[in-house]
Amino acid sequence: MIEVRSFKNADLPSLADIWCIHHSIYRRPPAVNLSVFEQAIASRLFFEPSRLLVATVGKEIMAWAQWFPGDNRSAALAALCFRTDPQTTNAVHELLGRVEADAFASGMTTITVGVHSHSDWGYQGLEPIGHGFGVDVADDRTNTLLEALGYQETKRIDHWEVGTAGYRPPVNRDLLMLRRSTRIRCDKVPSPTPDFASAMVHLDVERHLLVDARTNAPLASIDLWTSDPAALVMPVNHAILAALSLPNPPTVEPYNDIPLRYLIATVISELAERRIRTLQRSVETDNIAEASILIASNFSRTSVGRLLTKILTD
Repeated sequence: MIEVRSFKNADLPSLADIWCIHHSIYRRPPAVNLSVFEQAIASRLFFEPSRLLVATVGKEIMAWAQWFPGDNRSAALAALCFRTDPQTTNAVHELLGRVEADAFASGMTTITVGVHSHSDWGYQGLEPIGHGFGVDVADDRTNTLLEALGYQETKRIDHWEVGTAGYRPPVNRDLLMLRRSTRIRCDKVPSPTPDFASAMVHLDVERHLLVDARTNAPLASIDLWTSDPAALVMPVNHAILAALSLPNPPTVEPYNDIPLRYLIATVISELAERRIRTLQRSVETDNIAEASILIASNFSRTSVGRLLTKILTD
């Protein structure tokens, strides 16, 4: 008999195993063990056991899911993981039914599946989430199941990566001029809220600002997330390019993105000296301008994901 219930502390080993089993079906096994999983999921100030639900058959956990209430009465399903056993499908159906019912009873009118770049639930950096790009299109089991239950794609997200070892930054006259006339300042970024601080406790947030060497006028900035070696949720040789901006973004294109490209290339070159081997970023597929900047900085698109949404009813 299938039972759906709230999380118990004794569930953690099984949940970590199922996380690895689920994601190993369509990609290389994630570098996640029980300690990493507990740090990423259960050791948060905002952790609410009633929102992490497990589906069992007998005494064995077959699937689990964690959801969060959000703004505009929209819930977020941050994780949905399940085993490969034949009886798992029915367990996942009942699990999702319970998630949807609980979210609706909490006042939510829609639910969206997938972690994205603006999520703050603690999953970012955990393999294979990275910066967050929704449900990987390669995860056929999850995509097929969600579509059968009425979930519809609302957004596509591309996952980009660049290696730092032997990185050769683009070279042209404009970039060389910036090297002579600018400097880069690096500052730590404080967390705006306690919940955000808890969600990001496993990451160090740095802001790299490119300024004019003569006037100190800001020209471009990027935010970088690096792994806190004491937490080890994200591999220490990975980093995430979390934000990039110009001080006064123009309203029309094309625009001068040379300062931003120069800043990104310079920071990538410095990451190799810090033994960070891979820099990641997730970008909405329709953001052509940002994709162009990443391509110019030698990033490659390595995965595609999507967010799926369902309207909740009684």
